[in-house]
Amino acid sequence: MEFIVIVIGVLLLRRMGTLSGLQQDDWYRSWVARLASFRWLKSRPHIRLPFTLFTPVLLLLLLVVLLGGAWFGIPLLFVSFLVFLYSLGRENLTEQIEGYRDDLTRDDLQAAYHAAAEFNPAKKEGSAENWEELHQEVLCAVSYRYFERYFAVIFWFVLAGAPGALLYRLLVLHAEMPLEEPETDTERETGTVKRWLYFMEWLPVRLVGLLFAFVGNFTACLESWRSSFLAGSASTLQVMGGYVAAALQPGLKASESATEGATEREAEITEMEALLSRVLIFLLCMVAFWVMLI
Repeated sequence: MEFIVIVIGVLLLRRMGTLSGLQQDDWYRSWVARLASFRWLKSRPHIRLPFTLFTPVLLLLLLVVLLGGAWFGIPLLFVSFLVFLYSLGRENLTEQIEGYRDDLTRDDLQAAYHAAAEFNPAKKEGSAENWEELHQEVLCAVSYRYFERYFAVIFWFVLAGAPGALLYRLLVLHAEMPLEEPETDTERETGTVKRWLYFMEWLPVRLVGLLFAFVGNFTACLESWRSSFLAGSASTLQVMGGYVAAALQPGLKASESATEGATEREAEITEMEALLSRVLIFLLCMVAFWVMLI
């Protein structure tokens, strides 16, 4: 059943681009704000944060246990499907990539800065000073967006079911929330969330790195994977960016000899999209194999 849920969910998101009708996050923001309004919790972030994140997850876990095998597992399958859809990535990544690609075609650096900010979870423009630096930031950011959109959610759904996928998405949402009171407990709480998110992403991103080796440059990807495995301080975004750069090495060299400037960067974006799609298909095949084994 898990495999059916995953395949249908992934196909729906890829077909529709966004599931904004289902992925309504106002309830979680209201929940966070309500808990922060309680004085005894506001002064105890070490209690408030676990309570904020784990209460919805534990309630879902209780529902999963109660449903169990009732009605041949159909209610449980339906709940798991809805939670999986909710846990997948936000916004229309394809449209954002197309917007950036249009800016490349027009050679409009200023517009590209604004388009690139959409790939950043904080919606902030990067520190790039020219096309090359900006383009590298975009490649890394898009690869991470693909990871948190599909790969990490699938990993935790397979490993821990709907509660695991929901916990991952809530951590991402919490980490992306704007800070209203910097230099306070809120800022420290956000730092804690980002550390928890890093630990939840550490294993899946390195497993995904092995898949890159099978669909891209095997030698370069394996070397990048070995480096990332030992690089404890590297962020998930940096690790994913390294995998993509390594996997695309032959393609990038071919592009450099055939095209220049904006056309070359467009080719890199196209190659990266195709690479990430191949990795996703490979991951689904691995999930199917795992389901058959168990």
